[in-house]
Amino acid sequence: MDNIILEADGAYRGKDGGVASYGYLVKKNTETVREDYNILLDERVTNNYAEYMAVIKGLKWIKDSDLEFGKIIVRSDSQLVVKQVNGEWSVNSDNLKDLHKEVKELIRYFEEKNKSVEIEHVGRENNVEADELSQQALEDHLLAKKLKGEDKKMCPECGEEMVVREGEYGKFWGCTGYPDCDHTEKYEED
Repeated sequence: MDNIILEADGAYRGKDGGVASYGYLVKKNTETVREDYNILLDERVTNNYAEYMAVIKGLKWIKDSDLEFGKIIVRSDSQLVVKQVNGEWSVNSDNLKDLHKEVKELIRYFEEKNKSVEIEHVGRENNVEADELSQQALEDHLLAKKLKGEDKKMCPECGEEMVVREGEYGKFWGCTGYPDCDHTEKYEED
């Protein structure tokens, strides 16, 4: 039976009031079946908090999906998360204890369904796609903050805020609800 690969990453920027984000990809064989990223607005956020959230969000998505698989391999460039989940390091930070518990409960859920879960540490150079997603969430958030003084543009499909993005063909309006909503609109300079 096929394996599922979950590549997870978190990011944190201490300036601008402290903003964190997560990004993850789910792959079956070599095909990406899910990408997701978002901002984390919580006073407890740190880089490690964001790294845990990437793993949690990915495992929850897999749990709710209808994917058939034998094993989940979680790949993270956070040595702290990997070693804590694998029981090699203790969890001393109060803001991580609940997240650690949630990851362990998700792993137990899969094991009760006879699915094994392995979590392994990878170098940053082997986690580029997940890192790009977590960085995109930060960029979207910072751009939305920058545009806050202007009239907000809301997505007509999902109601999320739209931001100006730069693409292969120039600037365009993109929904911050991406990847769940991929609505775009033409951007016209004043």
